[in-house]
Amino acid sequence: MALAPSSAGVSPSSGVAAAGAGSSRPLRKVSPARQVLTLFGDYWWRNDAPLPSAALVGAMGDLGMKEPAARATLARLVRLELLEQHRDGRRTTHGLTARGRAIIEDEAAWLESFGVAPIVWDGAWSVVTFSIPEAQRALRHTARSRLKFLGFGPLYDGVWISPSDVAALARAELLALGVPDVTTMRAQLDVAGPGGPQRAWDLAGVGERYGVFRRELVASTAELTGAAALAERTGLMIHWQAFRGVDAGLPAALLPPDWPREEIRGRFGRRFDELGPAAEERMRWHVSRVDEALAWGVLERRLSR
Repeated sequence: MALAPSSAGVSPSSGVAAAGAGSSRPLRKVSPARQVLTLFGDYWWRNDAPLPSAALVGAMGDLGMKEPAARATLARLVRLELLEQHRDGRRTTHGLTARGRAIIEDEAAWLESFGVAPIVWDGAWSVVTFSIPEAQRALRHTARSRLKFLGFGPLYDGVWISPSDVAALARAELLALGVPDVTTMRAQLDVAGPGGPQRAWDLAGVGERYGVFRRELVASTAELTGAAALAERTGLMIHWQAFRGVDAGLPAALLPPDWPREEIRGRFGRRFDELGPAAEERMRWHVSRVDEALAWGVLERRLSR
């Protein structure tokens, strides 16, 4: 599932899909930690039982990851307090921590709403201004990354805006990071110059990324089974998740005509669900090799409306 960079300690995805064993497309770089949390979110959501580590490693192998790298990723997520490890004799399992579950729940809420319907807007903007000394460049980078994750765009240096009602949330997040000087408000904006407030976002670039994903979805039509289905489905989910960091969810009044968000969401949801039964069967097979009774806890997430 998509991760908040400042809270999870995991780098955000590059926005390209993964392809693993059995896929017709070459492997492309995706955060291994993101792949693991995506597996939990898509097949083990709200299941309190830990997953056998061997099953996770097997599924990560389907995504193109070698066993040493997969085990190193699980260890890293334990250090980040997103997963917890359990040992029972020779068997090792991994489960989500409270922090890991909170991240997946947050992502689930985003998945349920983003791109499903046009966004209603009251015309007001959330405005955040802050000042961070030059000597604290790392804090400045973290603050900007967090604001982007919350859907803000930089109107001017040190002035960030969002059409969503998230000013109070942004203030709390920045103060928690240690930003010393923060001012927030909810207000109408009268911005002079070409582009208006929308120039705070690279809408042309986001539109191009939607075009790339549309072509990927159009090409993803084969009936897949086994590892190929799991890899394709996970790759599509990770690609869709990446839009959380680039499409701020602007309302239609601020977007170019025929903005493709809802169309792409519909295409993605249908293909994601088409691949669901075969991918679920593959994930259940990985778990059943270790614990057949536990395998019935594997359930696919569905997105189509």
